[in-house]
Amino acid sequence: MTSQVDTAATEQSVPIDYVPGCRGHGVLAVGRDNDGVEALAIWRLSPTGLAGGAWVVRFKDLEGDPDQLRRIMWTLKDRCLVDWTDDAPTNLLDRISDLLPTPLVAALRNNILTIPELLNEISEHRNSYAEAVERHRTVTKTKLAPLVWATEMPDPEVLRQRADERTVAASPVTAAALALTSAVATTAQLWQDTEQARFRRTYLRSLGELQPLPPRWLARLRACVGSVDMAQV
Repeated sequence: MTSQVDTAATEQSVPIDYVPGCRGHGVLAVGRDNDGVEALAIWRLSPTGLAGGAWVVRFKDLEGDPDQLRRIMWTLKDRCLVDWTDDAPTNLLDRISDLLPTPLVAALRNNILTIPELLNEISEHRNSYAEAVERHRTVTKTKLAPLVWATEMPDPEVLRQRADERTVAASPVTAAALALTSAVATTAQLWQDTEQARFRRTYLRSLGELQPLPPRWLARLRACVGSVDMAQV
């Protein structure tokens, strides 16, 4: 059984949160479906974590109809997989690699992001912005208040627990995919809060224009585009 959990926008449609030069993320999760059968959840996300397509496929159905998995997984082409660790998506790809085109599997293996590394990049920028405020304090007579963030940076494990606890779904496999999707969206929002706080201060605008995502994160998403060697498919 394959179920499309959410109505997917086609690859030709205009995304809600368009970010030039990149497509977004993919999420893979394993667990029991609403009938208690082991299944694979495949979520397609925008650059800032909005779901644009979601499917649940039972493992026992894959060998009899491998084409359904190929069709779904092709929608993750030009995207980075995202998870809490590198191992989780790598192990899942190992399990289904025989059913997929080798170039697609290779591209997905090479393009994995982890939530902790994304959080760490945002923290780095917050620290650099705070340091810039202190430098400006030494050259101005104006009294400067410290930067205040709308939301403080969470510990990755705390964010993971919150996402798990707040997710309600019809099945464990759907809950796992939704929790990870929520964490990606929360992380992207943390960056947007960071940029908004910076840009409210005129003297910090010289550090650059507003960016939809941190530089390394955005660069990784853009590098995914065209990473599948179609000549080998």
